Amino acid sequence: MLVVGESINSTIRRVGEAINNRDAAFIAELAREQVAAGAAMLDVNAGVADGDEAENLLWAIRTVQEAVDVPLVIDSTAPKAVEAALEVHRGRPVLNSISGEVRKLQSLLPLVAESGCGVILLCLDDRGVPKTAAERCAVAQSLVEQAVSANVALEDLYIDPLVLTVGSDWQAARVALEALHLIRAALPQVRTIAGVSNVSFGMPQRSLLNRTFLAMAVAFGLDTVMVNVRDKALTATLWAANALAGSDTYCSDYLDAYHEGKLTV
Repeated sequence: MLVVGESINSTIRRVGEAINNRDAAFIAELAREQVAAGAAMLDVNAGVADGDEAENLLWAIRTVQEAVDVPLVIDSTAPKAVEAALEVHRGRPVLNSISGEVRKLQSLLPLVAESGCGVILLCLDDRGVPKTAAERCAVAQSLVEQAVSANVALEDLYIDPLVLTVGSDWQAARVALEALHLIRAALPQVRTIAGVSNVSFGMPQRSLLNRTFLAMAVAFGLDTVMVNVRDKALTATLWAANALAGSDTYCSDYLDAYHEGKLTV
């Protein structure tokens, strides 16, 4: 199970302010907290309104990589920002993300192929977000075919089935889980990833919904998670779900989490 910390995201008010104000101490501490909590990678989003995204992203990446030694998920769809970020990132990052929209495929896929980074592929295209699980799986298959044709390795692909909030569509979680199941069966060689907290936007007791959906998604084949790793109840649920789903060899990750005190909530 690969765990990505989601918290360095400019849509979070305090993070956006820190990026605007060049508050390196705040961003660095946020990075250290997430790694200490179990994140193996960190998502970095610096798309502040009216800001220079390329400049902000470069600053954020440098700040984070001075604080922690983990690869980053470069969270941008702006080609200039992505290209600049790939040049300064140490090691092999993952790009978040490319959809099936023709314009984004044409502008971003060549950057992925040239740099050799990983990439998250979103199950949507120029028609929008597919309503059914089968349609999302079809988009995923098309995206994988195009990525492979562009010389991106299968093991560098992460498929996001798109988790939408149940607050606006009460069937959203079910469709995402069904899509995840179909994608795992159709594309066993690629990774699957999801932003788990999306499911609870606008709902009360968000942590409860997030960790419950997380356990269900692991059972349906989710192998990479983008979560708030500082939520101890959620991460404890993750290790337990991974062990119970048969994805944790000899329950070693669960036992390591226990010995490290990460199962105490």
